Amino acid sequence: MIGKFKKNICSIIAFSVIVLLLAVIAFIGLDSEAFGLFFKQTCIAVRGYVGSLCCLFLLVLVILAASKYGKIKLGGKDAKPEYSNFSWFSCLFMAGMGIGIMFYCQESLFHLHSNPYVGWVSGSPESIAYSLTLYDWTFNAWGLYAMLGLIIAYFHFNKGRELKISSIFPMRFSYVLRRTIDIVMALGIVAGLCTSLGLGVAQLCGGFKYVFHVNANPYILMMGICLIATWSVNSGLKKGVKWLSNSSTILVGILVLLVILFAYLTHSVTNYGSYIGKGLVTFFGNYIFYNDYFNPKSDDWAASWAVFYQMWYAAWAAFVSVFVAKISKGRSIREFILGVLILPSLVTMLWFGVYGAIGTEIKDLIFPAMQNDITTSLFVFIENITTSHAAYLFMSAAVLITICLFFITSSDSSSFVVATLLTPDKEAWTIGKVSWSMTQCFCAMVLFACGGLALVQMASVILGVIVITIIFAGMCYFLYTLKKSNI
Repeated sequence: MIGKFKKNICSIIAFSVIVLLLAVIAFIGLDSEAFGLFFKQTCIAVRGYVGSLCCLFLLVLVILAASKYGKIKLGGKDAKPEYSNFSWFSCLFMAGMGIGIMFYCQESLFHLHSNPYVGWVSGSPESIAYSLTLYDWTFNAWGLYAMLGLIIAYFHFNKGRELKISSIFPMRFSYVLRRTIDIVMALGIVAGLCTSLGLGVAQLCGGFKYVFHVNANPYILMMGICLIATWSVNSGLKKGVKWLSNSSTILVGILVLLVILFAYLTHSVTNYGSYIGKGLVTFFGNYIFYNDYFNPKSDDWAASWAVFYQMWYAAWAAFVSVFVAKISKGRSIREFILGVLILPSLVTMLWFGVYGAIGTEIKDLIFPAMQNDITTSLFVFIENITTSHAAYLFMSAAVLITICLFFITSSDSSSFVVATLLTPDKEAWTIGKVSWSMTQCFCAMVLFACGGLALVQMASVILGVIVITIIFAGMCYFLYTLKKSNI
């Protein structure tokens, strides 16, 4: 009995820390104005640190992919991939982005109406707005995922260490320190998950109310989706998780095609190539400049958008990296970097390019709705491009189903990772997956009730600073280990 208690002591400690975290955030929520000021000041304080490290991670990844180390296989030279290319990509893309790309699909319109760069950098207002959206959602985000995921996968498959974030540090580190790292990372996962689920449930409720005139209960939605996610994670990565991720990817592709078709039929929109091409030129031409957060002209914008996103991604990387590492056995380092860094970024460019091009054409119809209630703006967008009421209802239902699938794939895969980090007893791992799935759902409910999205965003930012520091330290040790391998 005592032995079992010792084996699960880290899970007990982690759960206690999460409860304490929720209590602290609930207390802070009593003074939302001071909280909002603290949120902004934190983002501004870490802006230069964030931009510099994201650029460094990308540089190191590019060098590794082009170097002799790129041919190293995760799992050894005879290792074979356990997932098809499509399933591998679907799982990593849904884990890495998911709900966010649905909630912020019209982000370019926000930047079109308000950003500090028009007249300051080259490019039209439309191309600058699209390029800033790409900056928020592509290489900096996937660079964080790819760097930490690669390090974990290498040490797990090639060095025989546990599939834990603490394994990226020298084994001479004390057990207590390594377990503390895993607990902190688990908290980062919970914070990142709560941010994503907060976005998702807000958009679901907004969609049900706007389209079907139904006031959906967010807590019932969370619980229902949590139950499905619990079933999924308990069925295993190669069953429920893979199937749901593949289905989500197919639905995303179908939605993009339908949006293009309806926009052509109703508004004759065909300028996708020009819109995306000019935006890409502006994005790559100003990428380094966008990372310069030390310029005081961009303080407010960077704090509201870029820095928050990157800290959110850093907190979320604690989950995505372990998950992607788990499904990447048999991939070479070069293949891993190209697959995790390049492919999702290309899909994201297409997604925001399509919605941005159409949104720009009908911005006078869409932007007021975004200002009024962003949770319903996607459904206003669909209403204005569909050819009939039946088509509008069909598209809206498809979007709601896709959001639910994103919700589920985020929850089930993150539950898998938290259980992996905090359940040292393998015999109790199945129970750990179920219990952590329910725990994360409960945390999301509490945070949503205490202060909605603002509170969970702040939790992500604070923990993201810690996570990005751990990624940097792990990268240094990883490069040192590669150099010593004499390949």
